[in-house]
Amino acid sequence: MIHRPQSLPGPLQALVHRALELCELMLPHCSAFYPFAALLEDDKVGCLFIDDSEHVENDTDLIEQLQWRIIDTTTDANSYSVLVYAATVKTDKHKQLDAIAITATYPDGRETLLLYPYFRVGNRIVLSPPIHG
Repeated sequence: MIHRPQSLPGPLQALVHRALELCELMLPHCSAFYPFAALLEDDKVGCLFIDDSEHVENDTDLIEQLQWRIIDTTTDANSYSVLVYAATVKTDKHKQLDAIAITATYPDGRETLLLYPYFRVGNRIVLSPPIHG
């Protein structure tokens, strides 16, 4: 289920806000961005990386490895996390839009998916409100 960010608790709102800011900084300089993950534990933000020895052939593999890192890192911890990656959204009129997908995870393991379509206007990135169900 996709929710509006206002329905997220403060810690997840903060992580989502920071993730979107990072994407807005990166996207004017590249066509897409590398998937990334972050967590918030005890009011401290940390980044998660995959093990260099893991074989990653594409973004799907990378996203899966990041999901496992989130699970491994947050098990038995009171932390929130986000996994951020590029996505494509198809409209009712079958038009494809670039989007930022954010899987936000609560300390109890619940997940929420947020999809932020975006547009390029000159050298700027304009984010649309998240798609919600």
